Amino acid sequence: MNRIILIGNGFDLAHNIKTSYNHFIDDYWEKVMQKLRNEVNGNVTMYLNTFENEGIRIDNVPGGPYNGGDWVKGNNFDDLVEILEQKNLKLIFENKFLEILTRRKKEREWVDIENEYYDLLKDSFKNEKCTYPIEELNKDLRQIKDLLELYLRDVEDKFVANFGNETNDIKLKRNIGQKIYSTFKLRDFTETSINKKAEIEFQKIHKDLKALKDDLVALSELDQKNQKLISKIGVNATVTDIRKLLLSDSAIKYFELIPDETLFLSFNYTFTEELYLNQNQFDLLNFNKNTAVSTIHIHGTTNQYDGNQVIFGFGDEIDEDYKSIENLNNNIYLENIKSIKYLETENYKKLLEFLNTGEYQIFTFGHSCGISDRTLLNTLFEHKNCSSIKPFYYRKENGNDNYSDIVRNISRNFNSKAIMRYKVVNKNYCETLS
Repeated sequence: MNRIILIGNGFDLAHNIKTSYNHFIDDYWEKVMQKLRNEVNGNVTMYLNTFENEGIRIDNVPGGPYNGGDWVKGNNFDDLVEILEQKNLKLIFENKFLEILTRRKKEREWVDIENEYYDLLKDSFKNEKCTYPIEELNKDLRQIKDLLELYLRDVEDKFVANFGNETNDIKLKRNIGQKIYSTFKLRDFTETSINKKAEIEFQKIHKDLKALKDDLVALSELDQKNQKLISKIGVNATVTDIRKLLLSDSAIKYFELIPDETLFLSFNYTFTEELYLNQNQFDLLNFNKNTAVSTIHIHGTTNQYDGNQVIFGFGDEIDEDYKSIENLNNNIYLENIKSIKYLETENYKKLLEFLNTGEYQIFTFGHSCGISDRTLLNTLFEHKNCSSIKPFYYRKENGNDNYSDIVRNISRNFNSKAIMRYKVVNKNYCETLS
């Protein structure tokens, strides 16, 4: 059996990397304020200047004497709005999508860029009075994507330079690494998978059991592994006895429960998973067998030279409106649909090959399992070889956690809710990521 580590933005956040859309929007406005302050301070004349940044413009910005930019106070969007009102200046958004994202974040204290894009895309063809055509929306999204890539490269560089300098970093890495390379716990799997595993293990000792019963061989003549197992369950053991032992806490003493392969399937653009590629750092039990480790960045990376370009948009072909979008027979509406972008690299094909190799368990590490990735998640979750989906959740300071939120999101990626309940591990057997 294999294991997939499904990595989402919460994985980066657990490492204190500021990679959320909220962080990105906040950083954008902080840089706007700093640039505005610098330009005002640099204009010691009485001439009025135009301030421009990616996506915005402010006309008639006054200069003045040395340190004339002291009126540019604060470091966020609300501060900017306040000082512009005081100077009777107007903020002009040249990127309408940026304006919408900023307003949404202000209203709800969070924003999901990809969901906002898809809602606006649908509005552009369903609403006859829509004033935001798809051509302009796509152009604005490209600018946001480019800014996001630059931002992520910067925060990732800072993370790489500083991570590991604190004791908490070392503890976090050890804690997460031990979860990644933990042995299988059969209680997490479907009944079908457990029974299949029990039958496989029984067949491995079936001939030895028969030979012992017929006095054709002594227990001491068997290989050490089978000696140990048969001594535990007895010569009259059945598949049921094997099954019970597989589900017990001592199963690891008698069975090989290390994944054959472990795939880091990252939906992030960053390379945080590279901290965990050396499994020998986390192998405390000194098992003789290693798992084969591989990585797929399904949405591209921050490395502009690796040929794995960032995929940014929406991926929900199951949505009721998606068929209507295809029927428009206008490719510009499909420009940022993820499932089409997947065909530009070999990543999706490599993932399908892994899924078809054999049974696998999924660990969700910081992935919300939201509908913006529903097409791909549905493929992962409903695949016949998927035998277990184990959410690793986040516990807040007030004691509440997001396990139920993750499971509700997972359910939206299933066509069959019965299969969903069969595969998702219950909360009693789950734990926090960090």
